[in-house]
Amino acid sequence: MVTYPVLSSITGINYPKNLMLNAQDSINFRAWFVAIALDNIVKEHPTFKTKDCSGFIFYCLKEALKKHDKSWFSKTGYGGPIFEDVKKYNYPNTPYGINIFSNGDKLVSYVNAYNLITYNTDFISYDRFHAKPGDLVFFLHPQDPEYPFHVMIYTGKGYVYHTGPDGQLRYVSYENLMLTDIAWRPIKLNPNFLGYYRLKFLSD
Repeated sequence: MVTYPVLSSITGINYPKNLMLNAQDSINFRAWFVAIALDNIVKEHPTFKTKDCSGFIFYCLKEALKKHDKSWFSKTGYGGPIFEDVKKYNYPNTPYGINIFSNGDKLVSYVNAYNLITYNTDFISYDRFHAKPGDLVFFLHPQDPEYPFHVMIYTGKGYVYHTGPDGQLRYVSYENLMLTDIAWRPIKLNPNFLGYYRLKFLSD
């Protein structure tokens, strides 16, 4: 069986301060991030290509950081609410281009779920009342060595996620998730639940 380091003991490289968003930009990012995720439940965007749980997170994340102009709406087919854009930078025109994620050694354009939780997020709580819409929820199922880590987007009332390769996008409310197999319940009593995490570039 594959074993993993204790996540809380790993800090990784220092996340670049010039990628950090201020409070207002963090609010704007969260709004777009959640709205884009939910919009894909209504009608999957043609620009969403990497169809697994991590791929969906990165799709929503990068799209939330982009400039939402007429061209973006045309390409994505987005039909959800509109918010103010992030002002500090717009992906892919960031201080490091497309490389805004840490793999522990350097900044890269994409990381797996393990590196996402380990080097690119901070633990918030096991309790959803300490989380905010746009925070991430992680589970670890070591019995699945190929895809042991699973990640969802917390919306405030529920969770949006992709079921994995050849799977589908889903939304589930907190109440309904609590009725599923214990291995998927977001509670501390579930040993597979790793908790709520916040992206490091958010200041709020």
